[in-house]
Amino acid sequence: MNIIKLDAIESTNDYLKSAVFNNTQVAYTYNQFKGKGQRGNKWMSEPGKNLAFSIKIYPKNIDIKDQFKINVIFSLLILNTLKALQIPDIKIKFPNDIMSGNKKICGILIELKVKGSEIDNIIIGFGLNVNQENFGELTNASSLKLISNLNYDLDGISNLFIQNLTRHNYLNKLFNLNLGFDKTLEHYNQNLYGLNSNSIFQKNKSRFTGKIKSITSSGGINILKKDGRVQTYNFDEIKMMY
Repeated sequence: MNIIKLDAIESTNDYLKSAVFNNTQVAYTYNQFKGKGQRGNKWMSEPGKNLAFSIKIYPKNIDIKDQFKINVIFSLLILNTLKALQIPDIKIKFPNDIMSGNKKICGILIELKVKGSEIDNIIIGFGLNVNQENFGELTNASSLKLISNLNYDLDGISNLFIQNLTRHNYLNKLFNLNLGFDKTLEHYNQNLYGLNSNSIFQKNKSRFTGKIKSITSSGGINILKKDGRVQTYNFDEIKMMY
């Protein structure tokens, strides 16, 4: 695994996308100035205060229908690393956010290059709010510093994520998505934000109240609705509101 620390970059995901490697590559920076989020959203980061981290892997014989499993595995890497830092009340907000309480502290972006029905390479990136204290009008955003009242060493946090990739088998699982995946998905579901609690969801322009019951291995979200029915939605057709 090759590791590159960048002084500044528009996007760590884009950096790995444009570079050609033959093996697993990690790129990270504390100064990313054109970060991207899901659905084309921008991730605004104060220079020198936060971590932007991306990894590019070249898996073998992984079908595109299994792509959500990548999200599950990487979400748990972030969740368990932050728990090791004793950040309180860490949960996964389906499908791409990491929360502490009701505040978003991390977002995940996964980009695939596909050949036929198989995945050629995967770039998984995340932005973690570490020492930033001002988020302007983003009232749902927070950082490790605001939550814990501590100033964090960015190098130490970066190294912890890199160590945990291999130490706790996450990298191996990314290459072998079905390796113990039933237990992995169970752990993911146990750590969902809003699990079994009334939450507001938006589908197209309408909103409704329901309770998350579980997430399927293909990325479907099972929601218990007011009439007692459990309905499954695809991850890209519904949005959970804050």
